[in-house]
Amino acid sequence: MKYILFLLIFLVSCTNEKILDSANYKNISAEIICTKGCFAKDLIIKKDGEKFIIDVYNLKPWKVDFCNVDGGEVEIALGVYKKTPFDQNLAKRCFLYNIDFKNKKLMPKLRISRLHNPITDFNLCDIDGDGRDEIISIEKNIKGEYLFGVYDWTNFSFERNYCSIILKDEPIFLDKEKKVEINGMKSELFLEGDEVKWK
Repeated sequence: MKYILFLLIFLVSCTNEKILDSANYKNISAEIICTKGCFAKDLIIKKDGEKFIIDVYNLKPWKVDFCNVDGGEVEIALGVYKKTPFDQNLAKRCFLYNIDFKNKKLMPKLRISRLHNPITDFNLCDIDGDGRDEIISIEKNIKGEYLFGVYDWTNFSFERNYCSIILKDEPIFLDKEKKVEINGMKSELFLEGDEVKWK
């Protein structure tokens, strides 16, 4: 009897799913689901009461967001932990996809091998007021210090046009926009000239 009870508890604990991250855009929502560990196995997309599930286990996603980088259809951004053809090291990366609702799958828009420096996190939002979303990354440089980088879409890739001063401690995004915590202080990012600043 004890063995059966133990087995039931084990099976229930192994199938416990949790939402690792989620995002919403108008009538579309997305969740990445994991059973254990730091990465998701399923991406659930819902639109107008319908939903479908995409297996994303091989991408090892840890973040999901919606964005519009080019003024066209909304894209979905996945933070993934992967190697790429041009960088054979496992690392956090930002992949962008268009959603094919008819065929219930993702269509790659851009799978970024790397930004200027390795990233620890990113957000996609309009920080420069041009009506299109930019990648705002938290990057770790070769000395182990941190900085913000802002990247604009240039039709086939992203270009870094703004960066911040160097920070000793890692900043943290507090939302999927521009709110951050830097050295224990809550702030909001903005641009001044070609520099990312906060207040």
